[in-house]
Amino acid sequence: MLEEELRQHGAILLRGFDVRSPEDFSQVVAAFGWDEFVYAGAANRIKLADRVLTVNAEPLHLFLNFHHEMALIKEYPNKIFFCCLEAPAKGGETSIIPSDFLVEKMEEKAAEALKKMEEDGITAVMTTKAWHRMFNTADEIEAEKSAMKKFICNSIKFNDEDGTMDLIYGPMSPVKEFNGKRVMWHMITEYKLAERKSKVTFGDGERIPEEAIKAYNEIVDEGSVNVKWRQGDVLVVDNLTVQHARQPGEPPRVVLVSLSH
Repeated sequence: MLEEELRQHGAILLRGFDVRSPEDFSQVVAAFGWDEFVYAGAANRIKLADRVLTVNAEPLHLFLNFHHEMALIKEYPNKIFFCCLEAPAKGGETSIIPSDFLVEKMEEKAAEALKKMEEDGITAVMTTKAWHRMFNTADEIEAEKSAMKKFICNSIKFNDEDGTMDLIYGPMSPVKEFNGKRVMWHMITEYKLAERKSKVTFGDGERIPEEAIKAYNEIVDEGSVNVKWRQGDVLVVDNLTVQHARQPGEPPRVVLVSLSH
């Protein structure tokens, strides 16, 4: 029943339960009966209990852009559990938005740009200085082998001047179909975080017009919901049809994550 509700609504918030530890959260996840999905993404995460990990460790003052979890990896989870053990003093909400809403509204507000993205694709370059940790090696050849095996990238480039690695994706359409819905599976906006940054263009290298990005951001503002955390909250998200983000906030903020098929 809950799986059908999740498929219909995209997210379910469980509130008012006495979830106080990683072990409590682990029991909640196990009670759903869904298979575990082992995390293999770019973020630095620590296992705290069975099937329970820390969330992205990027500093809390940074906004983590809307995305589908592990969308640039060959295998990705269908469902995400978030659990709040300590609510932020200020901000730090987890934001969610139906990904098909993004496509639908982009067809209205930036139809030409979206058509070009689908026909010519987009190219995304993720630059990271944390590739040693991501691939558990300091050897460039081994890191490249691991990246090409795990990620959907087309090529790898190492930058001698600053020791970073570029993972180059595409051209690829940012739109995919899941459960009969056309979703914005790949990010079309860029980001800059402590460990990594991105650059996104059309597949032919042309920059995506500013007015298209502006329209996209306006659609996000229109259609997203900010989940203001309370201690003990558990949020279940359909990763195939709903994007999530993290709003800037102030510590303390203890939110954990678990991934499922």
